[in-house]
Amino acid sequence: MLFSIFGIVAFILSGVGLYGVMSFSVTQRTQEFGIRMALGADAIRILRMVMSQGAWQLAIGLVLGVGGIALLLGVVAAAALKNILFKVNALDPTIYLVVSGLLTLVAAASCFIPARRATRVNPMVALRTE
Repeated sequence: MLFSIFGIVAFILSGVGLYGVMSFSVTQRTQEFGIRMALGADAIRILRMVMSQGAWQLAIGLVLGVGGIALLLGVVAAAALKNILFKVNALDPTIYLVVSGLLTLVAAASCFIPARRATRVNPMVALRTE
């Protein structure tokens, strides 16, 4: 039960953190989005650009997290984890795939809100700021 609570808190923190980074990035790039929209970029292209930036951040995090740290800790601490986690293999690929899938869903949801906000930028307002 305690590990489940820690896992839920970790997913919430990852979603809030990625939302904060993406929201800050969208705010900083408001003029860029205004220029792109003034030159003819449609909302779908802006949405795709912001979502792909979030996907790159997610991919780098998953490669470093799952590929590096989690597998390394799983190999090093396999004996200790067998004593703590009953009937669970520390290197079970199903667990890694499920966690990666859930993180992908959380990241997509936390990137969609700033991406949608970026598509609603008025080019004239964005160009007049600062």
